[in-house]
Amino acid sequence: MRTSKTFSIRFWANPKKAKNNSALLYARVTVNQKRVEISLKRKVPLDLWDGKNKKVLGHSSEAKQINHYLEETRVLLFQIYQDLKFQGELITAKKIKTIFLGEDENSKTLLELIDPPFQTGILSNEITPI
Repeated sequence: MRTSKTFSIRFWANPKKAKNNSALLYARVTVNQKRVEISLKRKVPLDLWDGKNKKVLGHSSEAKQINHYLEETRVLLFQIYQDLKFQGELITAKKIKTIFLGEDENSKTLLELIDPPFQTGILSNEITPI
C-alpha cells in the first residue's frame, strides 16, 4: 500500500476585501486535500500583484520586500511540515497553521518567559502576601 502525503502552499491577494486598491495577502496550506487559509497581515497594491506567479511585480523596494517576505513564509511553512514529518507526528493543515501562528501548546506568554516561578505560584496558589 502506498502512502503519500500531499502538501502545497499558495499565496494570493484577496480582491474582495480590497480597500484603496490594496488587498490583504493570504497563504493557503493544503495537506491531503484539507486546506486552511492564513492571513499574512500584509497588504499589496492590486495593480502590482501577479496572480499567475503569485508575487509582486516590479523592482521597487516595496515589491522586493513583499516578495522576500513571501519566500520566507514559504520556507517557514515548509520547515514546519518537514519538522512534523521528521518527528513522526500527524500532519494536518490546521496543525501547520497553529504552529506558524504560535498558538501551539509549546508557546509561552511573555509573563511565563520573564518570571516562570511567579506563574507556577499562581497556578498552585502558593503565593504568600508581602
